[in-house]
Amino acid sequence: MYKNYFKIALRGFIKHKLTFFINLFGLALGLWAAISIGLWVQSELTMDRDFPEINQAYRIMEHQRYGAEIFTTRSTPGILARELKEVYPEVERAACFSWMQPHLFVHGDNRIKLNGFYAEPDYPHILQYDLLHGDRANLLTEKSHILLTEEAAVKLFGKTDVIGETVVLKDADGEDPFQVQAVLASLPRHISEPFEYILPFQVMFDKPYNSWLHEWGNNGPNTIVRLLESADAQQFSNDIKDFILQRNEGSNVALFAFPQQDTYLYGSFKDGIQQGGRIEYVKLFALIGLFVLLIACINFMNLSTAKSQKRAKEVGVRKVAGAEKGALVRQFLSESLLLTALAAVFAVILVQLTLPLINGLTGKNMSIPYDSGIFWLQLAGVMVFTGLVAGSYPAFYLSATRVVSVFRSQISSSKNVVLARKGLVLFQFILATILIVSTVVVYQQINYALNQNLGYDKEQLLVVPLEGRLIENYEVFKNRLSQQPGIQSMTRSSHSMLGRNSNTGSVSWEGKDPDFTALFEIMRVDYGFLETLGMKLFEGDDFSPERGADSLQGAIINKRAYELITQDSPEASSFNLWGDDRNITGVVEDFHFQSFRQNMEPAIILLDPKFAGEAFIRVETQDIQNTLAAIQAVAEEINPDFPFTYSFMDENYAKLYNEDVRVRDLAKYFSILTILISCLGLLGLSAHIAEQKTKEIGIRKVLGASTMSILHVINKEFVVIVAVSILVGSGLAYWLMQNWLANYAYRIDFEWWFIPLAAAMILSLAYLTVTLQALKASRINPAATLKSE
Repeated sequence: MYKNYFKIALRGFIKHKLTFFINLFGLALGLWAAISIGLWVQSELTMDRDFPEINQAYRIMEHQRYGAEIFTTRSTPGILARELKEVYPEVERAACFSWMQPHLFVHGDNRIKLNGFYAEPDYPHILQYDLLHGDRANLLTEKSHILLTEEAAVKLFGKTDVIGETVVLKDADGEDPFQVQAVLASLPRHISEPFEYILPFQVMFDKPYNSWLHEWGNNGPNTIVRLLESADAQQFSNDIKDFILQRNEGSNVALFAFPQQDTYLYGSFKDGIQQGGRIEYVKLFALIGLFVLLIACINFMNLSTAKSQKRAKEVGVRKVAGAEKGALVRQFLSESLLLTALAAVFAVILVQLTLPLINGLTGKNMSIPYDSGIFWLQLAGVMVFTGLVAGSYPAFYLSATRVVSVFRSQISSSKNVVLARKGLVLFQFILATILIVSTVVVYQQINYALNQNLGYDKEQLLVVPLEGRLIENYEVFKNRLSQQPGIQSMTRSSHSMLGRNSNTGSVSWEGKDPDFTALFEIMRVDYGFLETLGMKLFEGDDFSPERGADSLQGAIINKRAYELITQDSPEASSFNLWGDDRNITGVVEDFHFQSFRQNMEPAIILLDPKFAGEAFIRVETQDIQNTLAAIQAVAEEINPDFPFTYSFMDENYAKLYNEDVRVRDLAKYFSILTILISCLGLLGLSAHIAEQKTKEIGIRKVLGASTMSILHVINKEFVVIVAVSILVGSGLAYWLMQNWLANYAYRIDFEWWFIPLAAAMILSLAYLTVTLQALKASRINPAATLKSE
């Protein structure tokens, strides 16, 4: 029976080549989108979850209250983990670990900069990365030990079996030897923060300049715990709420425990409430993938019902021969499933060919898991779903055809069928409109954020990390560079200008409301900071060597900080920071050091370059390559042990919007794909309508109708449908994009021209698609179409 279905399906495919090609190509594109997005969604949903007992691991986070606002952070005191483990018996393991830090490691002639962090001994027991060599029991228990990943070991030693080997870390403190205690197997693909080494947290904790790690009022490291299986996680989270307040009187911090496995997808908070996060992007693109696949299915359904007249006699003959409705339904569904299977083969090939491009767009390293039975089961499920959805309507519609109407030659598309077909086309272009309008809005918002005045000039601003001898010989470095052509000015700072780096709520001033608190960003800089970054003074003076103690004991603040300090005391000219009085020597225009998602925050700039880790160099636009070569030559001469690295500030700032840029690019490509598949459907339907109206067109031409009037006969039906879809889709897109823009503190307005732009794109493409078929029909010789009459 099914062999017979297969033969009939192949004959139909050969007989109706255009319809077959459109359906095959459309379904292949839809399945390609579904598989590609499915791989990305799977990658996102498994991120940071592939660890034993991960459901018992919790990140300790803070809600910090500042007035009516709540600021949520993962930064915690450096002594929190050990104290939690000592106080709460349900805490089985606890570890503080630092932020990512690049360090230079040396072994023999190999000098490699690796990225990693410091962690307490319980860390590798909570997040249990696979070990290639070594014993997990004693990891990070000694200050002289180091953990390397497999790739890092190969870079340094040329092999992985290096237990007991010594590697030297070089930094501003000198040289410290570490003994390799373990080598981790290649890290899983699905981890959010890949690293190359882990050093004992005690090394960082014991540095004299890191004494702040010992205090309850300072944050920096992260804290992670593993609870006993029998523990009540919610109760534990409630119990630790006032843990820091009990040890630091007057603290504005409330602790809570958040599941480690949910941190990547759900770890976004606003005013103390979990909301948004990367899961929103996952839902968005899963929905886009489903929409693209549905649009391809709609094409199949439309073309199949449009061709119903050609299949009607076949159905009638089969019914006369005794075929039951169920058998006919199975036949048509079998054809649909066969076509879907062929499309799936092409889709998998297309995915394999385009994966490098997709990985580049998403920042992933995905591949098709050919050896995974689950993947093939999922793909089979998608194929069956697609085949059944695409073939369901034509199968049930054609199988219900009355035999008597067939042989009276009265079979025609019923009003309900035509309305259904138009409704499906309407739905297609509503989705296309939503995607295009959304893409335009996202594109405009990202461009606005990247090109808006930040309060400083990020163009032609070079950032060079101060490492090794460059720290102690900074003045020499600066003086040497000042003699080089192409360099305008230079300074150094402890702040990267890329998000929160160092902040405090310990700022007070005369007349301040004792119940009011605000989080001030602290920037420690050298002379020339305002000049080099291009910041504008609102009032007062810049730091100057001529002003000596006034500069050292004073502070420059931004307008936002000035407004806070003077709101209750208009004549205020000083404030108290960590117990020291500071005169306000200058006020600069507000500047952004976070993305446009955050509000403008108060900032304090201090003349204190002691801990400055980055040099900012303003360079001229002419002959930039020679200028970079000159900077590198001076840096390597002063600091030969460290490889010279640099970046441009505009590129660094753009990284704040990496995820948004990826959303923009992905939305753009899927919008194009949606339009392509929808226009394929229009192409097939217009060809069918042109075929139906062949004799009508012939009669019109005989009666003297112009080509334009004949085009109008075919075009009018589709143009109206597309126009209505644009109206509906634009309204839905406006609502969706207003919600998306609400995530930005500084955002564009939804401009009126967004909708006409999308409408022009869709209408022009749809009109062109239908016109191609209409022109083809209008050029047929009337004698050929009317001779049978």
